Amino acid sequence: MEKIFLLTGTNVGDLKSNLIKAQKHLEKHNIKIIKKSKIYKTKPWGNNNQPDFLNMALEIVCNYKPIELLHILKKIESSMGRKKTERRWGPRIIDIDILFYGRQTIKRKDLIIPHREFYNRRFAVKILADIAPDFMPPQSDKQIKDYLEGVADEGFEIYCD
Repeated sequence: MEKIFLLTGTNVGDLKSNLIKAQKHLEKHNIKIIKKSKIYKTKPWGNNNQPDFLNMALEIVCNYKPIELLHILKKIESSMGRKKTERRWGPRIIDIDILFYGRQTIKRKDLIIPHREFYNRRFAVKILADIAPDFMPPQSDKQIKDYLEGVADEGFEIYCD
């Protein structure tokens, strides 16, 4: 099975509870969580005029193809109360992004893997490095941990284990 990595995030409501609920929803859809990162408190990215986020990375396995997984993740977000808005990078009760689906590269209108903003979001690289430091992204000769070298840890902190 392919190593699939997700990044979950929330900045509305009971943040820790939102992350836990999202994991339970994943499991109800026969998505097995293999590893979990620590929970990090992070500054908003793209739109600073909103509360801080709690984020965590998950390594999962499932029998879904990437597009099927995306549809399930969107269904989970919607069932948890996430509303579709015109505004990008706004506050949200839950966000579940597919960072990597094995070493696949997918470029569709509705799905881009690796996640298009992953390398621009230092906190995402750091959080994924918690659970997959040796993972080598597609079309890369570097491991995740190598993307952390020489960059300061700014804009995030460990919230809880």
